[in-house]
Amino acid sequence: MNIREIDEILEEGYSLKFIAQAYSDIANLKIKRIRAEVERNRIFFEEIAKIYDTVKFFAFKKKLFLKRPKNRLAILITSNYRFYGAINSSLIKYFVGSTAELQDVDKIIIGRAGIDFFKANRILPKYQGLILNTDMPTALELNNLAKYSSNYNQVQVFHSKFKSLLRQQATFTDVTSVSYYLEEHVSDIRHLPLEGATDIRHMPYIFEPDLPKIVNFFDAQILTLLLEETFLESELSRTASRFIRMDQAETEANKFIKEYEKIKAYAKRSLINNAILENFAAMAALRKEQYA
Repeated sequence: MNIREIDEILEEGYSLKFIAQAYSDIANLKIKRIRAEVERNRIFFEEIAKIYDTVKFFAFKKKLFLKRPKNRLAILITSNYRFYGAINSSLIKYFVGSTAELQDVDKIIIGRAGIDFFKANRILPKYQGLILNTDMPTALELNNLAKYSSNYNQVQVFHSKFKSLLRQQATFTDVTSVSYYLEEHVSDIRHLPLEGATDIRHMPYIFEPDLPKIVNFFDAQILTLLLEETFLESELSRTASRFIRMDQAETEANKFIKEYEKIKAYAKRSLINNAILENFAAMAALRKEQYA
């Protein structure tokens, strides 16, 4: 390997380093921008979900709950883009394992990463692919997804969730809160909306406007909010994963560059040594001719 070839390899190494550096810096800025917002929104969405649970429980109790045309929908949120490390593959594995034995379930795969995986592996007999303009849906895309989801009795969204900068978790969110209002699960309700209360079924509630209108509002609006929250969680988790992976890539690029800088230095020394040897050989030959 000559110095020119080594320089070409080093140029590729520096290019990879600069790309990793740029992605890492962008991810770092994005984390700082959205982390506090997402963690603050979690409290809001958790409270909204509890209210949603309560409304659905009383709607079920008063026989206002109408069964939807379809039973269950599972949504997988992956990304359109790369450089997120193993977060998409871990989430896909979790999704496949969690839904393998579910009966009467339709599946929507969101994002190129998930769609490409299932096209290549063909382990899902039937699913609907959905590619958004970006990883975060527009208001129209979100509303369309919520409208489609409203046809199902249960909607589970599988997504990644930010636990810490170094830890991302594959999880799912039941955005329809089915486990709280289906008859077989009514006795398992645990959250307590009023201090000192022991059972949600015996708490006094006054609904204004009337309960059917509230149920319709929640089904139309709150479902959209809860879907949006899963996308926000996914975006934060992916961004954190990208930051860590790009930081690791930059470290590996530095190791690569350092190694080839040593090889280049060794090659230069070899050239200098060869030049010195050639000079000595030429001088020895010249002296030999003088004494001949």
